[in-house]
Amino acid sequence: MVLSPIDYVIIALYFIAIVAIGFAAARLSKTQEDYLVAGRRLSFPLFFGCMAALTLGGGSTIGSAELGYEHGLGGIWLNLSIGLGLVLAGFLVTSKLSRLRALSVNEVVEKSYGPTARVFSSVLTLVYTLTLSVVQVISIGTIINGVVGLDPTLSMVAGGGIVILYTFVGGMWSVTMTDIVQFVVKTVGILILAPIFCISAAGGWDALMAQVPESFLSVGSMGFDKSFSYVVLYVPGLIIGQDIWQRIFTAKNEKVSKRGTIGAGIYSILYALATVVIGMSVAVLLPHLDDPQNAFVVGVSTFLPVGVRGLVLAAAMAATMSVSSGTILASSTILYNDLYARFAKKRLKLGEVAVTRLFALLIGVVVMICSLWINDVLVGIDICYGYLSGCVFVPLVASFVLKRFSPHAGLYALGASAVVVTACFLVVGTSSSVPIVAGMATGLAVYAAANLFSKQKTPSPFH
Repeated sequence: MVLSPIDYVIIALYFIAIVAIGFAAARLSKTQEDYLVAGRRLSFPLFFGCMAALTLGGGSTIGSAELGYEHGLGGIWLNLSIGLGLVLAGFLVTSKLSRLRALSVNEVVEKSYGPTARVFSSVLTLVYTLTLSVVQVISIGTIINGVVGLDPTLSMVAGGGIVILYTFVGGMWSVTMTDIVQFVVKTVGILILAPIFCISAAGGWDALMAQVPESFLSVGSMGFDKSFSYVVLYVPGLIIGQDIWQRIFTAKNEKVSKRGTIGAGIYSILYALATVVIGMSVAVLLPHLDDPQNAFVVGVSTFLPVGVRGLVLAAAMAATMSVSSGTILASSTILYNDLYARFAKKRLKLGEVAVTRLFALLIGVVVMICSLWINDVLVGIDICYGYLSGCVFVPLVASFVLKRFSPHAGLYALGASAVVVTACFLVVGTSSSVPIVAGMATGLAVYAAANLFSKQKTPSPFH
């Protein structure tokens, strides 16, 4: 790929700005609550921008454009499902979560089902947040490799290293400040400019629609199973994801968390249309790409003018970096708050913020190593949401809905569904909706049976 010096300057300035903002925001992280949940005091503009930035990352950008390239409008289901999940989260859980002084999903699990269930849940949610972080680092590497031709491994280390650095230094305040910049950049670059120029290169909207295969014009072009798999992947996962809940905990009140989460859901649906259209345009203009995963980067570099290319590629990096920073912080929160601080008999003789930083750095190193093992964005997404939606969704939502339940029900459901999801991954692969549906069905059956036969019932902490 050949970019102009102006494009390279824009990309370089973006990276410099992100690092500078991340370090500048670190001075706000004086307590553990500052570091993990930004002191629980974000207003609506900050909260909305950060929530939208958090949920739309490399998979939502690179992966959605790839689906648009291969399937047309049917590829909308990836980001559409994210949007639906956020809207439902806004209506169903934000108000109750805002009243809690929790730091993680798993604290809520313990309130309902006890410490052992918290361990099970912590392991499953850690798999989710770690894998989602890995997906973003792979996406960063894909973009940098496509932009400058740097070795893919070095690209992942360079881009991921920057995210790990500012997340390690400033925690949620650094993530918040950088996310706002990234939200603005990707709104201008990906939501507005990239679709306009790609459609123009294809000869306009009517010409684009006339040139794509007829199947591309149907929202069902991926087939029911694949489309449905994104719904069951994202909708439950967005309602109960640690990264989402941790961001909800940053809102200053219930009104901000509810409106901001629903607004981010609507934004995600618009983003779905933009990225799929980019992929469709590239499919018309460059129908024989060796790797459809490169549709976004190749399309932007080929059809956008000088300067705009740099901005849009920086926006794509912004999308991946914003999610990666949030999920790395979520992973370190689970590791520290739900496992180490909750169960370790001997504590490190350091301050809470220092120890939390140490865990963030440890998670960053693990993410970097794992990124070299999983080299497909969409496979990574299937794995991380498969465990979260297939295992944790049923018992966690039940604690919101039911007034009384067996304290053992959640533990049994978590264990049984984890076994079933893993077995299904091994038998039918990661691209099918079977693992999630089977996991949720197993969890529901085991949960119902435990409630039915248990004589001991406890009241829900949410009623």
